[in-house]
Amino acid sequence: MGRYLIRRILWMIPVLFFISIVTFALAHAVPGGPFDREKPLPAEIVANLNRFYGLDQPLWKQYTDYMGLTRNPSGEFAGVIQGRFGPSYASRSRTVNDIFAAHLPVSAQLGMVALLISIGIGVPLGVIAALKQNSFWDYFSMGLAILGFQCPISCWGRCLS
Repeated sequence: MGRYLIRRILWMIPVLFFISIVTFALAHAVPGGPFDREKPLPAEIVANLNRFYGLDQPLWKQYTDYMGLTRNPSGEFAGVIQGRFGPSYASRSRTVNDIFAAHLPVSAQLGMVALLISIGIGVPLGVIAALKQNSFWDYFSMGLAILGFQCPISCWGRCLS
């Protein structure tokens, strides 16, 4: 069992590396850029923004900076590996970490409430479906589960209000 866990944990390293490369490549393959708006910015401003955020660098350099594998101008490593996500494109006065820290308590609270509601409804419906196989209650609980899974949050907000 211990060898299995160690092997699985060691396999996480190349898998996460591959996922980071694919995610980075897909973000760069999408048309447009972070500074594209309804009203186009002058070319000089876009060039300055690209230089400030390091988007004028070659892709391999952008990737190593993104992951935190190279030192930044202040001489420290800062990137995804270190948990430092850098400046925000949308809010120049805050970093991405500041935005995460401000929204994390509300997101965690919302996630916990959603988990409690889903367990409170899902477990009893699952037990009923298991005990009353091929009956009305089995089909009703399965239909409700599929509806709950397929309906987006905005739909539930409109339905419940």
